[in-house]
Amino acid sequence: MASFTGTWQVVSSPDFDEGYLRMEVAPYVILKQSGDRVEGKYQVGLQTGTLDGWLERQNLMLFSFEGMDELEEMHGAGRATLSGDHLTFELRYYLGDEYVFDCERSKSLRQ
Repeated sequence: MASFTGTWQVVSSPDFDEGYLRMEVAPYVILKQSGDRVEGKYQVGLQTGTLDGWLERQNLMLFSFEGMDELEEMHGAGRATLSGDHLTFELRYYLGDEYVFDCERSKSLRQ
């Protein structure tokens, strides 16, 4: 059974250019799965936050998140879809924007 656990490198986004994605640090999503529960954190450009999620299906995780975007508090819901060493990470801000990030499992932590 595949696991969401790991460090995921954000490699691209249809919503942001490379300059924004890497504005402060190399963009990442870190997830830890325990049974059907998944916790994590992320940083992409000036967006950073924590998430609390659960498995909807073996390859689909739903979650709520809270964090900051350019010094403004944000919260919302999202989903992550797992396909091998590829993760599609989606954030949907409450009453706001939606963003999609394509991620790859960190090569040093492949399972």
